[in-house]
Order: sequence, then C-alpha cells, then structure tokens
Amino acid sequence: MHTRSLTLLGLLFLAACADPPGGGGTGAPDAGAYDIPSIDYTVDAGAPIDAAAETWTFVPVPDAHCANGTSTGMAVNLTDRSRRVLIFLAGGGACWEAAACALGTATHITDTMGEAPVLAEARAPDLAVLFNRDDPRNPFRDASFVYVPYCTGDLHAGTRIQTYDWFGPKNLEHVGARNMDAYLRRLQPTFPDADRVWLTGISAGGYGATFNAWRVQKALPWARVDVLNDSGLVIDTLGDGRYGTMRANWGVEFPPGCTGCDTRLSAVLGASANLLTAPRRYGMLGYLQDGTISLYFGLDGPQVQSSLEAVRASAAPNVKTFYLPGNPHVLLGRPDAANGAGLTVRDWVQRFASDDPSWGHEGP
Repeated sequence: MHTRSLTLLGLLFLAACADPPGGGGTGAPDAGAYDIPSIDYTVDAGAPIDAAAETWTFVPVPDAHCANGTSTGMAVNLTDRSRRVLIFLAGGGACWEAAACALGTATHITDTMGEAPVLAEARAPDLAVLFNRDDPRNPFRDASFVYVPYCTGDLHAGTRIQTYDWFGPKNLEHVGARNMDAYLRRLQPTFPDADRVWLTGISAGGYGATFNAWRVQKALPWARVDVLNDSGLVIDTLGDGRYGTMRANWGVEFPPGCTGCDTRLSAVLGASANLLTAPRRYGMLGYLQDGTISLYFGLDGPQVQSSLEAVRASAAPNVKTFYLPGNPHVLLGRPDAANGAGLTVRDWVQRFASDDPSWGHEGP
C-alpha cells in the first residue's frame, strides 16, 4: 500500500499473448452466463458513456466521493477493437486512525480528484506499458480501458463516513465500495456486450480488485471477470486489533457469504474465489517479504513469507501466485524479473491473460 498513487500504478509490464477465447468476437453475449445466482445485487443503470475513441476522457460521477467529501470520477479510453475491458483500480496506501490519516499514509486523503489529476494519473508515462495500444507485448492492448482513482483510504472497500479527532473533529468518507457501485452504474450500460473483463490493481488497488470482483461480475454477468492483483497481499495483519479497527472505521463490505472475513483478512481471498469459480482466474503477485505490507500490517518479513506460503498451499484451483524473493513492493514495475526457472513476470501474466493451461504457481 504505497503512499504515492503514480508510483503504485505506474509499474506495469506487458506481455505478448494470444487473444483469449471469445475475445473480439462479434456475436451477442450469452447474457447471464457468468452470473452468481446466490447474490442479490442490481445496478440502477445510468446513461452509457459517450467518449471519443482511443483517447482518455474524464467521466464525472457525482455519487462517487473522495475522503474529503468532494465528488470524483473515472477516466476511460474506449475502443471498438474488441469486446474486452480492463478496469484498473489505483493504489496508494490506507489509513484507519487519526494519526495515520494526518500523516498521509493514504494518498489523496485530503485531495479533490477532479478531471485534471485523474487524467494526469491515467496518462502517466509509467502506465504507458499497461495502456499502450501499439505495444505488441501488451495482452490488453485491444481492450477498452477504465481507470478508477483512489482517494478514500479504505482499499476501495469502505461504506462509512468516519469522524477522527485530527486537530479537532474531521470527517473522512471511507466509501470505496459505494464508489464502485456508482462507477458500475455507468459502466454496465457502456459495455452491454463485453465478453471478458480484467479487474486489476496494484497494492491498495489489488485489495480493491479482490474485494469488488463479485460486484463487477454481478454488474456484467454476460462477461467473464478475472482478477490480477499485484501486491495487494491478502494475508492477515498482526493480531493487535488493527484489522478490527480497519473493518469498523471503514465499514468494510465483504464478498457476500464470506465466513471469517470479520476476523481474518485472509478469508477474503477464499470468499472471492468461491464466488468466481473457474474458468475465471485470480492471479496474485508479490514479494515474499514485502516491506510495505510488513509496515502496514505490523509484521516482519518472515511472517509475510509464511503467510504467502500458506495462501499458496490453500489456494483454490483457479487461484495462482507468482512470488519473488526479497522485500520490495510491486512486481509489475519489473516485468522482466524472473523466478529461478527463468519465467518472467511478463511470461506469467501472458499465460494468465491467454488462458494458457501451463499458468500456475511460480516462484519460491
């Protein structure tokens, strides 16, 4: 959970890959093919987004709020090259106590994220590897792009306005989950024939993708939703009460039916995988002793590593991991970094996106 959004975001790789099954077709989608029947969730759809093709456009979403109470929006870069969509959730730390929020451990916690800053982030040079349509190594190059900013400090999962004593009472809107509802009211009618959706994010955005995958799938039941999570390591925090404080102060909305999510963050990954079963895929990348996650979660490096090894050992069949040794934060900024067998981050993401049957757990 890095504290600078562009650093977090701008770290992306890209890999050559074949079009995924069904990608780019012209037939009508099989409506409801990927629905999750056990969940009651509906979208009060608004107007579809009308934007120039293959250029970044800011879409104001008045019902989406930053922590300071101002409205925000999202950026889109639409194309008719395919029926695929890449939704990217920005990262940038988190805060759940007054002191941490005041010290800026969550990016944009006091900022207004209007057109200029959102477009600046979406267009940042360090994101070009993700959004470059001319790069043949980019497995997402023919997709429509959606950039979701991060200014709520709650891993895109909150539902609560919390009052902190921060040089006097100060309200912060931890409403990341409600913001996703608001974005989907515009995205659902914009992509009525989408056949493949990749929901991805870095650090806090990786957690957000994990928390919200069910929501995106319910909103777009005719499309298959896969998750690519870089360094939003879904492991448990130190047992010192911080997870309970996060959950309470943010009003976290967990995947429906999650058993244990109220006491263990690690349970969120299993709950998400149970709802979004194969052929949908969930990939998580991380450094085995990630120092940023260690700091936020109150763990040391070996504890992070032990937790990540446990995630791998208990993962559902459609959940795979790519780990590298060390304590940096975010792998996609080093797309040519390789594991001991010579498989690079690019290679692994290519296998993920192309439905390669050889995609699996990699790294130590």
